[in-house]
Amino acid sequence: MNEHTSPAFWPARGSLHEGRAFVLKEDVIFTVLAQEGGISWMNGRHPQSGGSFIIATAVSDEEEERATRLLKNEFALRDRLHDGWAIRPVASTQYRGRFALVYAPFCFELLACRAGKAISGIARFIEMAIRICGPLRQMHLHNLIHGDIKPGAFFVHHDATCRLCSFGLSCGTSDAFSQSRLAASGGTPAYMSPEHTTRTRRAVDSRSDLYSLGIVLYELLTGRLPFELSADDQTNWAHYHIASEPLAPGRVRPDVPGMLSTIILKLLEKNPENRYQTVDGLIADLRRCQATLTAEGEIVDFIPGQQDRSPAIHLADSLFSAHPQASDVIAAFERVSQSGAPELVTIGGPSGIGKSSVIATTLKSLQQRKVLLAVGKVDQYSPTLPYGVLSSAFRTLTLHLLGLPAGEVATWKIRLSRALEGFEELAVSLVPELNLLLENKPRFSADTFSIDARARFSHMVLALVKTFATQGAPLVLLLDNVQWIDAASLQTLDHLLRACGAIPLLVVVAHRDLSSLSEPTLQTALASLPEAAQHATTIVPQPLSVKAVARWLGGIFHARSTGTTDLATLIHEKTGGNPLFVQEFLRRIVDDGLVVHNKYQGKWHYDLQAIRARHYTENVVTLVLEQLKEMPDETRRLLGSIACLGCTGELEMLCRVVGRSAAEIRYALHPAVTAQLIVLTEKEYAFTHDRVQEAAFALLDEGEKSHLHLTTASLLADAARQTAGNELLFRAVHHVSAALDCIQPAPQRQRFRELSLQAARRAKRTGDYLSALSYIQTARALGNAGPVSDFMLDIEEAGCEFALGHLERTRALCDAILGSPGGLTEKALAANLLAEVYMRQSEIRLALEASLCWLGVFGIQISRYPENAECDEAWQQFCQRTADAPQNPFSQLKLMENAETEAVMNLLYSASIFASFTCPRLHFLLLCRMMHLTLDHGITGASTTEMAWFGVLIGHRYAEYRLGFEYGTLARELVNRHGYDAYEAKTLLPLDQLSVWTQPLLYTIECAKACFTSAVTHGDMTMACFAACHQIINFLSRGDHLDGVLTSIDRGLAFVRKTDYQDIETVLHIQRRYVEFLRTPVTGPWSAAQALPDDLLPAPPEQAPEQTSTMLFWYWLYRGMAHFSCGEYADAQADLEMAGWYAWSAPGHIHLLDYHFYSALALSRQLTPETFSADYRRSIHHHYDKIALWARINPGTFADKEALIYAEIVRLDGMNSIALEQYEKAVRLSREGGFNPINALAHELAGRFSLACGYPTASDAHFRGAIAAWGRVGAQAKVRQLEQDFPHLLASGQSRAYDTAAFAQNEVIRDLQSVIKASRALSEEINLERLIENLMTLLLERAGAQRGLLLRVSDNHIPEIEASAWTSTDGVRVRILKASPMATDMPLSVLAAVIRTGQEIRTGKPEEFHPFSQDPYLVTSGAAVMCVPMFKQARLVGILYLENRLMPEVFTAEHSRVVSLLGAQAAVSLETARLYAELLAENIQRRRVEKELRASQTSLMLGEQISHTGSWRWELVQDLMFMSEEYARILGLPEQQKMISMAEFLTFVHEDDYGRISTLVNQSVRDGLSMRAEFRIIRTDGSVRYLLGIGDPVGVGSEVNEYYGIITDITSQRAAEDAMRVAQADLARVSRATTVGQLTSSIAHEINQPLMSIVSNAGASLRWLNRDPARLEKVREGLEEIAAEGERAGEIIRSIQSLTRKQDPTFTRIDLHFLIHHIIMLSRSELELRHISVDYLLNADDSFIIGDSVQIQQVLLNLVMNAMEAMAEVTDRPCSITIATANCAEGKVIFEIADTGSGIEPELTERIFDSFYSTKAQGMGMGLTISASIIERHRGKLSARRREPYGTVFTFALPLAGQEM
Repeated sequence: MNEHTSPAFWPARGSLHEGRAFVLKEDVIFTVLAQEGGISWMNGRHPQSGGSFIIATAVSDEEEERATRLLKNEFALRDRLHDGWAIRPVASTQYRGRFALVYAPFCFELLACRAGKAISGIARFIEMAIRICGPLRQMHLHNLIHGDIKPGAFFVHHDATCRLCSFGLSCGTSDAFSQSRLAASGGTPAYMSPEHTTRTRRAVDSRSDLYSLGIVLYELLTGRLPFELSADDQTNWAHYHIASEPLAPGRVRPDVPGMLSTIILKLLEKNPENRYQTVDGLIADLRRCQATLTAEGEIVDFIPGQQDRSPAIHLADSLFSAHPQASDVIAAFERVSQSGAPELVTIGGPSGIGKSSVIATTLKSLQQRKVLLAVGKVDQYSPTLPYGVLSSAFRTLTLHLLGLPAGEVATWKIRLSRALEGFEELAVSLVPELNLLLENKPRFSADTFSIDARARFSHMVLALVKTFATQGAPLVLLLDNVQWIDAASLQTLDHLLRACGAIPLLVVVAHRDLSSLSEPTLQTALASLPEAAQHATTIVPQPLSVKAVARWLGGIFHARSTGTTDLATLIHEKTGGNPLFVQEFLRRIVDDGLVVHNKYQGKWHYDLQAIRARHYTENVVTLVLEQLKEMPDETRRLLGSIACLGCTGELEMLCRVVGRSAAEIRYALHPAVTAQLIVLTEKEYAFTHDRVQEAAFALLDEGEKSHLHLTTASLLADAARQTAGNELLFRAVHHVSAALDCIQPAPQRQRFRELSLQAARRAKRTGDYLSALSYIQTARALGNAGPVSDFMLDIEEAGCEFALGHLERTRALCDAILGSPGGLTEKALAANLLAEVYMRQSEIRLALEASLCWLGVFGIQISRYPENAECDEAWQQFCQRTADAPQNPFSQLKLMENAETEAVMNLLYSASIFASFTCPRLHFLLLCRMMHLTLDHGITGASTTEMAWFGVLIGHRYAEYRLGFEYGTLARELVNRHGYDAYEAKTLLPLDQLSVWTQPLLYTIECAKACFTSAVTHGDMTMACFAACHQIINFLSRGDHLDGVLTSIDRGLAFVRKTDYQDIETVLHIQRRYVEFLRTPVTGPWSAAQALPDDLLPAPPEQAPEQTSTMLFWYWLYRGMAHFSCGEYADAQADLEMAGWYAWSAPGHIHLLDYHFYSALALSRQLTPETFSADYRRSIHHHYDKIALWARINPGTFADKEALIYAEIVRLDGMNSIALEQYEKAVRLSREGGFNPINALAHELAGRFSLACGYPTASDAHFRGAIAAWGRVGAQAKVRQLEQDFPHLLASGQSRAYDTAAFAQNEVIRDLQSVIKASRALSEEINLERLIENLMTLLLERAGAQRGLLLRVSDNHIPEIEASAWTSTDGVRVRILKASPMATDMPLSVLAAVIRTGQEIRTGKPEEFHPFSQDPYLVTSGAAVMCVPMFKQARLVGILYLENRLMPEVFTAEHSRVVSLLGAQAAVSLETARLYAELLAENIQRRRVEKELRASQTSLMLGEQISHTGSWRWELVQDLMFMSEEYARILGLPEQQKMISMAEFLTFVHEDDYGRISTLVNQSVRDGLSMRAEFRIIRTDGSVRYLLGIGDPVGVGSEVNEYYGIITDITSQRAAEDAMRVAQADLARVSRATTVGQLTSSIAHEINQPLMSIVSNAGASLRWLNRDPARLEKVREGLEEIAAEGERAGEIIRSIQSLTRKQDPTFTRIDLHFLIHHIIMLSRSELELRHISVDYLLNADDSFIIGDSVQIQQVLLNLVMNAMEAMAEVTDRPCSITIATANCAEGKVIFEIADTGSGIEPELTERIFDSFYSTKAQGMGMGLTISASIIERHRGKLSARRREPYGTVFTFALPLAGQEM
């Protein structure tokens, strides 16, 4: 196409009706221009004329349904689009069976072609940006939202112009306040605004387009999108629009000036309020950038958006951002803080004055202070729960406490438990969460009737409040809307204020004006609250001043407040300055167009005059009514008269009613106008409020009222006669009804009766049947006078009752009419009505009988059951009379003038309708009779309908389809020509049936739609029901999408139910079941067995044959079609044969096509060429011939069906190539005609045939085509069936983020889909790290969170962060970690509360109060958070924490539901993954342990061999001992024997040990004790072995089942021990000898003494003998002395011998003191030689011990020698040894020996007893070791310690001889 010359448009513009469909010629050549989001733009050129045009249509079959929806929406908007800025469709058409839009040719390039490449220069970018803003600006000025702005929505032209396209999602902005949702749901994910994603609560408005434009500009500037998503992340765009901050363009492309970055980021603000509000504001800033751009590419910074003016009024939620009077409450709080005394603040005032605003501002201020807040609001509409508001207030406070750190919670626990002791149950019933803070858990007793229950409760609340209110942190109890409080709470509050004493408590209550409260008790109770308090303050919020309103208006209008003072003054006057009503009033006058924004000037305009005439708002009415009482009498009476006439009216009428001039009325009303009770304009009056009118009306007495009503009625009646409209007439009758009592004269009553009947007829005509009935009642009340008889009223009433569906009442009225005297014509009307009632009640035989009887009354006799011959004869007669040209005889006819003939025509028409259900031949004859009557007497309404039905029947009976259609169109033309509106629907219904056979299906559908609309308009409900049913049939025949068909069925059902037409309702139910059957996919085999169950079947034909024939036809037909759909051909054939029996009852009906089509196919699908007999051929041809005939007449509708059946016939004839051609023809024709089900069927049958012929590739192509076609119809069940049969054909169609995508029907479904998908993803992942990553990504994306944490909660409720996730511009990032949550990670108070309560917690905007408002994290971050517990089997296992700072309102209840569902799934998945991880770790551990076990088993065996230890296990019940190899070897058993019984084992035990061991085993087993023994065994080879056996019991509880143990061969050990004992004895002996050796001189001295004594005594004795006389006594003495000394010397030698001799120890009773003296005696000379003195402190009374005398002497000797050695070097002090003994309580004798030597170091006190350790130079180091072992053997212990100041003490204690036993 040449860009410079605009080619001729074809077809020529003039010939094409704007917006009408036209048909494409086959020779048009198409070339693709562009493809965008499922829509293809193509250029169409006509080769002959050279003319061209452009079309847009679906790019593929898969995209068709969605693309068509978008294109149709665009087509509907075409009149609002303008060629200057939009590519506007001029017509619609069908292209290859798809809907397409036609455009005039244009030569533009799609901006999408440039997307993805950054524009090189900044100046060029700004220029392009301004260019593409232009068309969007125009669109917004025309009150349209585009809804899908993206590069593919702009066409740019080389001459710098740009136009918008793709209006599929566009819609109008309905008005300034309510921004609409988009027309079609969906959008392009990559370019959607946050509100467009439907994840936020905001509506989509023009600012959404600006966000999308921001993304387009970002892409043009940087060459990329603001968020970089990975290929598998494309579905999650919505999340990034909500939760991710875009990267500044300047960071992507360094040369971008900062100002340009700022502008684009402003467009991309998440909150619409922060974006540009208009395209104008954006263009202004871009132009400023253009103007200040320097050569270096710099732009001077400025504040963006200064020239932005919002075209819509976005009202803020509140007029006060901070209410000034909140300072009074804060002042009261300060007083409470300082004085510690309670105060009450009441905030009172009318609704909307700002009470809640004061509270909100107070809360904001208090949150920064140390305070406990309990906030409650009484809900007006919830049932008043006792104590409901106190409960909610204290619950917020308790939640806050539960969020505190553990230490503080513990403190509160103690305080609350103490304070509420005994009241736990009551406290928990008020505040369930307190249960978590009370140590004594409440015991809920059965309610006992207690007289002091209220006192107890009040006491408990008081205790609770006293606990909460502490010095330094006062309690503030805030209760809003107290006017709706329950009595119980109010009494408790009163008691609290009276009894609380001096505690820091501030109670703030807000309530409406006490005077406005309806309950006096509540009024009194609230009024007495301040008396109860010790100190009370009352705050009454002040209304806004005019200045404040002006300032507010200035902000909205972006104007100076001085410029809005006039409007502000007026608004203030109308609203009294009440903030709520100021907003309401402004919203109302904007809605009503009294305040308008001039888009071109950018200013607001308002009509002060019109606003002044508006009503006051509610709050002002009360004041105005007060003034009414003060009006002068005359004014009040006049106001009453006016009120009687209505709220508004004309002054002229008022003058006539009250009989005064306008000037007099104005004068009399002057006080009322001044008091603003009424507004008077030049011609009209209006009360300022309905309540003023009511009050004025109440001033009149009944007589005055009636009189005024009567005067008004008369005047209005006269006026009504002269005007055409209904309003005056209806108003007149309204006044007549009100004045019935005082209408006396008969002529007047008669006139008003006529007037009432006229009004009833008019109301009936407009469809207002209820008003019509009330007017008829008025007429009846006026009495039976004049021309209006009760008979006429009855007929009118019957018509109304029938229209309202009150069939029984109608029947009664008709019976009354037919039984009372009256004209035949009227009775014929009643007969018709009665017959219709019968039909509606499915009593068709009665209906026909009634009509035929009344025809008999008029002298028309007709045979009830005529034959075919009679019909043919009648047809011949008629043909001769009209000569096949209906136009000539009928179009010239005059109107019928004879009322009786008209009545007959109506009766004939009714009879014909009923006959159509029972006897088609009778139907035809009745129609012929009507045609002749029309030709004879002229046209009437019934003629038109009968003509149309005649056309249907001649088509059906005689195949005269074209002629029939001519009759149908003629009938419609006559209806329009003669204004037979009531017959329009009755004519359109047969035309709908007629047009099928000759016209495109679209014509038929339009007929049915028009029929329904007309029937509803004219109250013809029976026809409306038929039309509703026909519409569905037409949609199904055309193959419309089943979702749409289902919606139509549901609408139809809703409509038909109201009319109580049971038969049609049944048919619609059958259709619905059929559609649902095709729509709903099933897994597994698909069967139609239950699709249409028998209970849908109408009563069998034996009972009422005519009534249900048509319905039975439909039932069996749909059932057959259902069976056919799922391939159950035999069942389908049987059902369709049943339908065939009743086909007569649906003459000329489109369903005959389905009957013949599916009958032929159901038969052919069961046959093969081998089984195709002549009978079968005849059966198929019976159906085929019909369709072939129709295809010749109307190929567009029937050729594809004929081709498909013909293909089946030639397939059965074995002519494969022709069959393939015919299948191909059927596919092509059905696709071009848009008959999707036939197209799908043709593809499927062709596919099965190709497969049978061995062409798999062709077969696959056909099956793909079938799947796509069924998909286009929405028959998902059929799609599923084919996909299950041919799974290899499944295609995974991926939509791109740059295409316009449709949303699911609603958010709940979408959330559900996402949860199901997410759950699947979670349940399929088993790797813990990957699972956590998936979970966190899914959560952040589904909930629109910026950041999230996954916390694991241990059994003792300690949380640990397991993972952290955050949203960046390029996706969600997840980090696995192990950390304790800190105050910088999340609000710890929220976390603690969730852990303690197990409840989910969600916070909203930072400015809204909630229990955690004071958490430092929330205060500093301004984040909204959602914290959801994760439970597994009622055990808290984890917590999901999510936050968003960009859009704090993002977390909704839906999100929390999604997160909870995912959390529940994740809890299970995480536990499973953790178990799996633990299992893996356990497996690795087990393998390692097994390896170690194998190694240790080997080691054990080696160990057993080396240590000669065997292990054993003895099972007591079986008496089996299992043993290791080593055990068997020790016992000397054969190698393979590994088992032995205990009895056998005992046979090995040595006879000396047998008794002991046997007893030990028996006792141990009896008592379940461990056993240990040393014993000998005699092995089989006779050798004796010493064994040590140990065994321990094993069992459950006290029952012992087995013993485990070891047995060690200690034979060699025993031998070693014996050798060691010998060696030890030798060593001790050597030691003793050594010690004795050291005492040699001392011993020699001791021995020398007796020897010297012996020598001297011997000499003396000799001398005494030599004496004479010999002194024998002296000799004896001397000899005795010698003997004693010799004995002494012998004793010394013997003791020394015993010390040094080798001998076994013998334990006897010995005296320790004796041994001490003996040893000192042996050492005496050594002691004297060394000048060592010995001190004795032998204090022990009992010194006898059991022991070995030699060994004890050895110890004593060793200790004495050591003491001497220790003092060898001492020269500076006397040397002494102190020996002491004593008895102690334990029955021991303690021995101590102390020296004054050099002493011993404390650390050596243990070491000196070690073997071979010595402190002496020549010492052997064994003396003390041996001594210590000797003392141990004597059951004592030798120890040493340092003696202060010098020396060492050695001590031991030994048991006394008496204790030993």
